[in-house]
Amino acid sequence: MRKTVGFLMCLYCVFFLVKPSVASAQNLILNSSFELWLDSLGVRMPFGWYTSEASDSGSAVRTTDMHSGIYALQLTGSDTLAYAMTITYCQAGHNYYFSGWAKSPSFIAGSFIITWLKLSQQPIMDPVIIPILLHTSYHNFTQIVQAPDSAILVNVDVVALPGVTLFADDVTLRDTVLTGVEEYRYPLSADRRPLKLFPNPAKSVLNIECPNKVNQIELFDITGKILQNINHPEMRNRTIDVSGLKDGIYFIKLTTGDKKIVEKFIVQR
Repeated sequence: MRKTVGFLMCLYCVFFLVKPSVASAQNLILNSSFELWLDSLGVRMPFGWYTSEASDSGSAVRTTDMHSGIYALQLTGSDTLAYAMTITYCQAGHNYYFSGWAKSPSFIAGSFIITWLKLSQQPIMDPVIIPILLHTSYHNFTQIVQAPDSAILVNVDVVALPGVTLFADDVTLRDTVLTGVEEYRYPLSADRRPLKLFPNPAKSVLNIECPNKVNQIELFDITGKILQNINHPEMRNRTIDVSGLKDGIYFIKLTTGDKKIVEKFIVQR
């Protein structure tokens, strides 16, 4: 699909002026529930989004078949893809939690696509593709993603395959590892952090050291899948066996009283 450079830059300027505070884990995507629709470029589009409606009438329209609120987005592919895309500012190296609600009667309906960009809009790395599969009622598609070190912008697309109709709503991207979980970002020296993981990268075991009493440990992979759930009231230190994990990036969440701490670690052999 072709995106107009001028439109992207105008859209970026809007987001740059109103970009949310990343410290608050606020959603980065404007009009993420498709509630506000305006005439853009002479075509009715959801505010903050550019859609295939500009070149293919009826391919991206407002619908009241929603997950929440009043409206949602309906994409209908003809002999080409139907799509909606938005672009916003991101923080290089930060972890983001993507969530999008969609439904379609088709076995493979389309996908959510996340693409990291330089300021020049040059893509960085391969895009993250989250398939939208058969669900006759709204289903939540989620994934944890990490912005590359040189990323300035992030492009989010919702795409319907040719001959397919899908419904999308509540598309969010939050600067946090897990929704509702506080991710500590340390200006502190390593010896003052509330949670220590070592060795990191790990090969076979991961040692956890926390000055507070730990009630629960949860281990996640990069997609957000829970790999381990350990309940050990009063626990302060523990060694976890990671020998069965493949090389890659993982996240560990500790519950300490009413607080949750999330840290990233790497398995590398």
